[in-house]
Amino acid sequence: MKEMGRILVLYGSQTFTAQEIAERVWRSLKLLGFRGPVQPMDDYPISRLIHEEYAIFVCATTGQGDEPDNMKKFWKFLLRKSLPANSLVRLKFGVLGLGDSSYSKFNFVSKKLQKRLIQLGATPLIDIGLCDYQHDLGHDAVLLPWLKEYFAIIKQHYPHIQTDKLGTNFIPRWKVSLLRDKKENDELVENNTVDIYYGKGIKDNYLDAVLFAVNKNERTTDESHFQDVRFLTFQTLQDRKLQYVPGDIFNIRPRNSKEDIDDLFGIFETHNLDIKPHYKLLVEESYEDMPVPDYLREPLTMYEIASQFWDLNAYPTQYVFSLLALVSDDKLERDKCIELSSPEGQEDWLNYCRRPKRTILEVLHDFHRSASKLTIDVLFELFSSIKPRSFSIASSCLPSSGQVDLLVAVVKYYSKLKKPRLGLTSNWLKDLQIGDKVFGWIKKGTFKFPVDLKIPHILIGPGTGIAPFRSLLQERDYNNTLDKNIMHLFFGCRYKNKDFHCREELEKWERDGKLSLYCAFSRDQEDKVYVQHKIVENADLLWRLINGEKASIFISGNSKNMPDNVREAFIDVFLKAGLAEVEAKQLMKDLEGSGRLQVETW
Repeated sequence: MKEMGRILVLYGSQTFTAQEIAERVWRSLKLLGFRGPVQPMDDYPISRLIHEEYAIFVCATTGQGDEPDNMKKFWKFLLRKSLPANSLVRLKFGVLGLGDSSYSKFNFVSKKLQKRLIQLGATPLIDIGLCDYQHDLGHDAVLLPWLKEYFAIIKQHYPHIQTDKLGTNFIPRWKVSLLRDKKENDELVENNTVDIYYGKGIKDNYLDAVLFAVNKNERTTDESHFQDVRFLTFQTLQDRKLQYVPGDIFNIRPRNSKEDIDDLFGIFETHNLDIKPHYKLLVEESYEDMPVPDYLREPLTMYEIASQFWDLNAYPTQYVFSLLALVSDDKLERDKCIELSSPEGQEDWLNYCRRPKRTILEVLHDFHRSASKLTIDVLFELFSSIKPRSFSIASSCLPSSGQVDLLVAVVKYYSKLKKPRLGLTSNWLKDLQIGDKVFGWIKKGTFKFPVDLKIPHILIGPGTGIAPFRSLLQERDYNNTLDKNIMHLFFGCRYKNKDFHCREELEKWERDGKLSLYCAFSRDQEDKVYVQHKIVENADLLWRLINGEKASIFISGNSKNMPDNVREAFIDVFLKAGLAEVEAKQLMKDLEGSGRLQVETW
């Protein structure tokens, strides 16, 4: 019988999603008896890759088809021309890509990785898996069948593994224990020596995470407008001046609302579970190949973890129901959980969870008998971690003296459920008070604006898409290089007097001859007018800028329909200039390929 082997799981993850999926893969491999670490590609000693026999690579695509930050060194090494074509001849691999088909470079990084590994002699055990977040089932639509096929192939190499046992047990990532005994924990609270509601806060696992204070939090839209958009200003509390450039982004990890945290502990109390807010936990490694994140290494109260680590607003995946089925001793609920976690139950899961956007807390209320069997170990597997959110910086660092401005649309909408659906981060930001302190960090953005100040810019930024362009315009104004012949901004919103963000600033630049401004107010007249209509209206000017003056185009905003509509509008501009349809479409591709057309959407 072949001895159980090692399967390496490496990931490139920008927003923690690829990391969580890689860890799910690792747990399944552990259940089957395999050894091997799960870690970021950049943390893996790449010189050892020539000795590996099996590996799974899970990677996301960011920005303009870029690799995630924790994969950049790994990828740079693989691209070395000096590497022999048989470097990885021993390696048998699988690549799982996480992407979003609303972006033009869908799963670009995973495709590049697959191709390069083959060039270096590695053998793909299975076709590349291209997960699409836009699918009704999310990433699981590709992930689950891909894993099923992968395990079937591995079974050919290790015939004795029992793949039918998958889903009948789970392996906790970490060992979680009470730092003190329960009696001592209770006594500390009774004596008022522990403040369970105001923990000092988890600092994110980033060397460049710094402390900021909230200086401004104002609603920029009219009170009668359906959409609450917030203008927030954060002031750094460090001594040195912030350094960032137009197009850079501000990352921040939100916290759960007090209402949701109280709801969670209310569930525990209802079921007489001995899980209390003031219990102090120690999270330690169970396996050397599954490290504990730095921000969980120090002792934390249950309340701090529920507030800052577990995403109580998340929509449960099918994996969540498989975990509930494992702990439940109620036949009716267990059978339903098994059904909702199965491939055959995907449509039921869609209708129950994804389409109405039912949160995990709401599921625990519905499956209350199963919830009564929860343990702290299971909770760490049940809840996904709160992921950092990224926002385009809406200010220049030159005049700001350590300041970061954000423009944030507060997410609130209704599904078939009675309670409104609330975006975790935007509602947390909305409720921040002046003086509140938060950790944040700045990352390079995807926009790369031309260094040559004479190259015209065509900026399309409807709604909060204006944010990165405000940063650019402020910087040019500060340097006295803002010129209406260079900067052409297309802005769109519903009403001129209700949701025209940064109106005073933009109109002043226009009056001063520093900016050419083209506005589309879609609801101020009977026929709806959008930015794409303004683009076609100004076809002659735009063709001269693009064809004659080599202008660059930048698109920022909602990813749903706007980017495609804007692309179609530019094709109409090229058609009006006399190009054939095939030539117009090729020109669009060429502009994007050369970096003269850049898109940043969310």
